[in-house]
Amino acid sequence: MKQTEDPRINSPGYTKWLGFGMEFCGVLAVCSYIGYKLDQRLNSSPWFLLTGFFVGFVGMVYLVIKETWYLRRK
Repeated sequence: MKQTEDPRINSPGYTKWLGFGMEFCGVLAVCSYIGYKLDQRLNSSPWFLLTGFFVGFVGMVYLVIKETWYLRRK
């Protein structure tokens, strides 16, 4: 079996996607928390919270699409 340099190809599928799911949740939590704190400071509830959530969500969906595109080409 040929060894490749990219660890994303050699890792078992469940560990890669489990880690990615945890990263997904972490990014959503951090972006939402930043939006929540901005809402508290600027008294603009819930707009920055929602913006932070959707920015994190769209960014992570982009990474999922990019990762699956990369794996499909290999």
